[in-house]
Amino acid sequence: MSRSWLVCLLAIMACLLASTHGLPLQENPLQEDEKSGGRIVGGYATDIAQVPYQISLRYKGITTPQNAYRHRCGGSIIAEDKILTAAHCIIGTVPSQYKVVAGTNYQTGSDGVITNVKEIIMHEEYFSEFAYNNDIAILVVDPPLPLNNFTIQTIKMATEQPLEGAVSKISGWGTTSPGGTSSNQLLAVDVPIVSNDVCDKDYENFGDETYRITASMLCAGKRGVGGADACQGDSGGPLVVRDVLQGVVSWGNSCALATHPGVYANVAYLRSWIDAKLAQL
Repeated sequence: MSRSWLVCLLAIMACLLASTHGLPLQENPLQEDEKSGGRIVGGYATDIAQVPYQISLRYKGITTPQNAYRHRCGGSIIAEDKILTAAHCIIGTVPSQYKVVAGTNYQTGSDGVITNVKEIIMHEEYFSEFAYNNDIAILVVDPPLPLNNFTIQTIKMATEQPLEGAVSKISGWGTTSPGGTSSNQLLAVDVPIVSNDVCDKDYENFGDETYRITASMLCAGKRGVGGADACQGDSGGPLVVRDVLQGVVSWGNSCALATHPGVYANVAYLRSWIDAKLAQL
């Protein structure tokens, strides 16, 4: 099987799996009557100055070049020309299908700074052995983003695991309920870190045996309570603890369930891969 056919097959499989278990690959279109004051599940409206590392990754289909770019996923600025996002956001696509928008509070319009994606570097072992394993990717953008330490700023990446119970902040333009409409206004939500051992037990009977919590993953959520979580359209975006990027929004069982925390790519665990790729660039 050729590499191109393999990539296409992986993309199709990822889409099918995401539609039933994980956060979907496609963006959720903003409905005409949606108000900007909506809330991410259990969260609150925020300002880009509070999360200046956040970007909107906008996409259009390769067969529909006449269409406008639309919000697909989030991402985090790790250098003036590098973005960290989720592998499931970009698998089976090419750089010309994307624009990165930084310094904006909104997922629509042309405010903020817009730049091009020049190169996509996806983890070679994404989805290996377990679903959404190693769900990480680096985007190289050109021209570089004009960092201003106010609305466009890099974020430090974790080198150590966050403590269980530490409060994390997740931000993005995702849906405000499972399968609902997305928010035009940037939103954030605060949830505690859940240990991988506990999280793995929560997912023990979810889906099939490939849906387990691995070392490349990190969990956060209000167990036994629910009501606060990232949701569809937040994929690829940041999970931050004390101004350090600890996670990348990856997958989960629906959104904000009391029984299943959200699952994130574990930046500290994946840091060696990230650093090796950055060094090559």
